[in-house]
Amino acid sequence: MRRPGVTDEKGIIAWFAANHVAANLLMLFIIVAGLISATTIRKETQPEFELNMISVRVAYLGAAPQEVEEGVVIKVEEAVQDINGIKRIRSTAREGVGEVIIEVELDADFNEVLSEAKTRVDAIQTFPGLTEKPVVSKIEPDNPVVMIAIHGDLDAFARKAIAQNVRDELMQLPEVNQVQYLGDRPYEISIEVSEQTLRKYGLTMSEVSQAVKNSSIDMPGGTIKSDGGDILLRTKGQVYTGGDFGRLVLRTFPDGTRLTLEDIATINDGFVENDGYGRFDGRPTATLRVLAGGQQNELDTAAAVRRYIDRKTGELPAGVKMDTWIDLSKYLEGRLSMMVDNMVMGALLVFVLLSLFLRMKVAFWVIVGLPICFLGALWLMPTWPVTINTISLFGFIIVLGIVVDDAIIIGESIYTTIRKDGHTLDNVIHGAHRVAIPATFGVLTTIAAFGPLMFVGGMAAPFFEAMAFVVMLCLVFSLIESKLILPAHLVHASVPPIDEDDLFRPQRPIPLKERPGRAFLKIQRHVQHGLFAVIHSYYKPLLQKAIDNRGVTVASFVAVLIVTFGLMASGIARVVVFPELASDFMRVSLEMESGTPSAARNAAVDRIEAVMLDMNDEYVRENPDSLPIMQHLGAFTRGDTGAILFLEIPMDTHRPYEMKQISEMWRERVGEIPGLKELTFDDAGHIGGGPPLSFRLSGANYETLEAAAAELVIELSNYEGVFDITNTATAGGDEIKLKIKPEAEALGLTMSSLGRQVRQAFYGEEAQRIQRGKDELKVMVRYPIEERKSVADLENMRIRTPGGDEVPFGSVAELSFDKGYSRISRLNRERTITVSANIDPEKVEPQEIIQSISTEFIPGLMSRHTGVRYGLEGASQEQNEFLFDLGIAFIAALFLIYALIAIPLHSYSQPLIIMSVIPFGLIGAVVGHVIMGMAISMFSMFGLIALAGVVVNDSLIMVDFINKARIKGMPIREAVVQSGTLRFRAIVLTSFTTAAGLMPILLESSSQAQFVIPTAISISFGIVFATFITLFLIPSLYMLQEDGFAWAGRAKAWISGGAVGEKATDKPAA
Repeated sequence: MRRPGVTDEKGIIAWFAANHVAANLLMLFIIVAGLISATTIRKETQPEFELNMISVRVAYLGAAPQEVEEGVVIKVEEAVQDINGIKRIRSTAREGVGEVIIEVELDADFNEVLSEAKTRVDAIQTFPGLTEKPVVSKIEPDNPVVMIAIHGDLDAFARKAIAQNVRDELMQLPEVNQVQYLGDRPYEISIEVSEQTLRKYGLTMSEVSQAVKNSSIDMPGGTIKSDGGDILLRTKGQVYTGGDFGRLVLRTFPDGTRLTLEDIATINDGFVENDGYGRFDGRPTATLRVLAGGQQNELDTAAAVRRYIDRKTGELPAGVKMDTWIDLSKYLEGRLSMMVDNMVMGALLVFVLLSLFLRMKVAFWVIVGLPICFLGALWLMPTWPVTINTISLFGFIIVLGIVVDDAIIIGESIYTTIRKDGHTLDNVIHGAHRVAIPATFGVLTTIAAFGPLMFVGGMAAPFFEAMAFVVMLCLVFSLIESKLILPAHLVHASVPPIDEDDLFRPQRPIPLKERPGRAFLKIQRHVQHGLFAVIHSYYKPLLQKAIDNRGVTVASFVAVLIVTFGLMASGIARVVVFPELASDFMRVSLEMESGTPSAARNAAVDRIEAVMLDMNDEYVRENPDSLPIMQHLGAFTRGDTGAILFLEIPMDTHRPYEMKQISEMWRERVGEIPGLKELTFDDAGHIGGGPPLSFRLSGANYETLEAAAAELVIELSNYEGVFDITNTATAGGDEIKLKIKPEAEALGLTMSSLGRQVRQAFYGEEAQRIQRGKDELKVMVRYPIEERKSVADLENMRIRTPGGDEVPFGSVAELSFDKGYSRISRLNRERTITVSANIDPEKVEPQEIIQSISTEFIPGLMSRHTGVRYGLEGASQEQNEFLFDLGIAFIAALFLIYALIAIPLHSYSQPLIIMSVIPFGLIGAVVGHVIMGMAISMFSMFGLIALAGVVVNDSLIMVDFINKARIKGMPIREAVVQSGTLRFRAIVLTSFTTAAGLMPILLESSSQAQFVIPTAISISFGIVFATFITLFLIPSLYMLQEDGFAWAGRAKAWISGGAVGEKATDKPAA
C-alpha cells in the first residue's frame, strides 16, 4: 500500500498534485495578494493614456491671426522642425495667441524632445516686442471627476470670491490636486482717458502709463550696516486698488496744486473687458471642475468633494447653494456595479452548466479557478500599469468563460480517467498529463493572439492595452491554477460512483435533507445520458458522413464564409471601426461668425438654453410622475464669439429619453440662428478623438484651399446621415489696415510710433501687472469704451509727433478695409483647412464615406484646384492608422500562433489545418451582429481575437488526440471519429460556458454596456459556430490533408516509375 501523496510520476504537475499543502499555499498567496491589490489599485472611468504631445503657447495680445502666424507660429515651427523624434507639427494662430502642438513619436525619448524644444524656443530672439514669454509644456489629458456649481443671490464679485475660497479649500484636501474655474473672468484695473482730456492737459497715453509705473512701485534699497545689525531699506509705493491708483499724482503745478489720475481718468476696478459668463440651470453661476491626476482614485476624490460640500453648504450665506453635477464617479460606480453584477451572473451560469455536464465537486473546483485567475490578474495589473476601469473590467468578462476552458479540459480529462480507472493520485496525474501539453499550448496561442495588441498605437491604444493585458494575465494564471492547483484539489475530492438504481429506483425511504441533492443529481444524470445519446446517435454518424464527404463539407463551410463577406460588403452587417460611446452627458459647442457682437452671441446662447429648459418644463407638466428629461444644464461663454453648454440627463434606466433622442429634438427646436458659424451637438463619446469624418486640405495658396473646402462641404452635405459639417476656413471679420503717409514721415512719425499710439488707444497699454492676493491682474490705460465703437473714433484720434505736436489721424495715415481670418491652422509648416462632420451610424458607415470621397470626389477636386493636397485628419486618420497597426499585430499574432501549434504537434503542415479555421470564426460573429442589430466595431475585433484563440485551442487538442490514436496504430478514419466523440463533451462544454459567461452582457439594456456588447456578440455567437468548426471542419480538413499527402506520394511514385503508392499511413504526416 503506497503512502498518500507518494507517486512515481515526475514533473511539476505530479509534484503539486502529491503535495496539496504547496498547492493550497500557492492558492492562498495569489488570493491574498489579489485582495490587497484590489483595495489599493487606482479606479478610473477610462484607461489612462499619454498624449505624447508638447504645447508651445505664446501670447501676442491684440494681434490678428496673420500677425500671430508670421510673428510667432512660423518662428517656433522653424526652430523645432528638425528635432529628432517629432512625428508631426500642428499649429494654430488665433487673435492674440499662437500655439504649436508637437506630436512625439512613441519610440522617442519624450523628455529629451521636450527639453530640446524648450531650449530652442527660449533661444528665439526675434519675437515681436509685445509678445509674452513662451510657455512650453507637456499636454496632459484631462481626467474630470465632478463639477460644482455655486449659484444664488450674488453679484459677480461675491460669486467669484466664494468660488476662489471653495477652490482653495478643495485644493487642501489630500484627495484633490487640481481644480479648474470654468467661465472665470480675470480681474483688471482699467484706466480710461478720453482723447479730449488728453488734448486738454497736453498728455499722451505713454505719459499716463509711465506716470503709473513711476508712482506705483516697490523697490529694494539695500541695507544700512549699523552697529546693532543690518537694517533693510525699501521703497514702498505700490498700490493695489482702483481708488489708490486714482490718487497717484501725474503733475505738480508751480502753485502747489496737483493733477491726479482720478482728475483725468475713469478708473474701473473690475473684470476684463468681455461679456463672459457662466450659468447653471438658467441662473448665473461660478462653476468649478475637479480633476483627478497622478495616481488619484476617482471614487475617493469624488467622495471627498461630496463630504466637503455637505460641510460647506451650512457655512454659505443665505440664498447661496452649491450643487454637484456631471459626477463621473457615479458613472464609474454604475459601470463597475454593472460589470461586477454581470460577472457574478456569468460565473453562476458557468457553474450551473459545469454542474450539469460534470459532477458537482469537479464543477466546484473548476469554478474556483475563476477568483484565483481574477485575483492573480489584479495582483499584477499595477506592474504595467493598468487600472480598474470599464475597459479592464470588460477584459475580465471576456475571459470569464475562456479562463475556465483550460480548467474544464484538465478537469474533464481527470474526471473521465478516474471514472474509468478509479480515483487514485496516479490516475489524477495521468488524466492531467493526458491533455496538459496541448491544453497549455492552446492557452499560449490565445495569449499570443492578444500579445501584439499591447503595442497597437494611436488613440485606441489604451483600450486595447488595458483589455489585452487583463486577458493575458488571467490566461497565465489559468495555466497556473489548472496545472498546479486543480489536480491537487481533485486528488482529495471525494467523487464516488453513482448508484443509478438507488437514484432512480430507490428501495429505501429517502430522508428530506437528501432530496434536493438527489433531484439535482437526477437532472445531471439525465443531461449526461442525453449527451451520451447525442454523441453516439447523432454526432458520430454525422461526423462519419462529413469526413466521408469531406470535400462537400469543406466547400459548404467556404460557401457560408463567402456569404458572410457578402453581408459585410453589402452593408447588411455594418462596420463602424470607432463606435460612438453612449453617454449621460451632452456637450453643445457654439461659434458665431468672427466679429459678431457679444450681444448676438449671448442671444444665441439664451435661445439654445431656453429651448431645452422649456422642453423639460413641458414634459414635467405633462408627465408629473416621470423622471425629467434633463438633470442639469450649464452654459459658459468662450472667447468673444463662442460658447459651450453641458447637459446632464438622469442616470436611471427609467429616464424618458436617451441622449440621441434628446439631441435630435433639441437640434430641431433650436432651428436656424442668424450669424451662426458652427453649432454641434456632441451626444456621444468618440474613441478616435473628434468627429468620425475629418478631411484635411493643405497647400500654399489659402484662397484656393478655401474654395476647395467649400466644395467639399457641399459634397458631404449630399450624403444621408451626415450632419454638423464644420469648416475651419470660415473667414474672419472685417479688418482695417493702417498705412503711414509720406508726409507723416516728414513730421518724424514712423510706422512703429503710429501703430503704438493706435494700440494704446484701442487695445490699451499695460501700465503694470500686479499681484493682489492670489490674483494676478493687469493695469490697462486706454480710451473709454464709448470712443472705441466706430471707425469715426479712429479718424477723430490725434497722433502725437516727436516734436510734441498733435495732428489729425487722417493727415498722417490711410485706412484700407479687408477681411481677416478668425483662425489659421497649419500642419507640418504649411496652411491647412479641416472639414469635419458627424454621422448617424445607423444610416451610414464612416469608412464607406471616406472611401467614396477619396476615390470619387477628391481627384476631381484636386484637378480643379491645383496645388491642393489631401489627407485624413482626426478620427478618420486615427482609424486608418489603427487598421494598419491592427493588421501588423494580426500578422505577428499568426506567426506566434503557428509556432505554438507546431511545437506540440511536431509538424509543419498540421498547424496550417488548425489555423485555416480562424477565418471561419468570423461567420458566427457577423451573423450575431446582424441578428442583434449592432455594427461591427473595434470592440467586435476583440471578440474575434478571443474567438480565434478558443477555436485554435479546441482544434489543437482534437488534432493532438487524433495523432496519439494513430501513433497507437489506429486507422486514420477510426482515429478521427473516436477523437471527435472523445472530445465532444469538452468542446461543447467550453463553448457553452464561454457563451453563458457573456449571456448577462448580451441581455444588458443600460447605455453603459452598449459599447461592450459587440465583443460579447462576437464571442458568444462566434463560439456556437466555432463548435461546428471544431467538430466537423477540423476532422474533414485533417482527412483532406492526408488525402493530399497520399496523392502527392502516388504522384511521386508514378513519376519515379515505382509503386503506385498507398493509402493514408497510420502515422500522422510531418
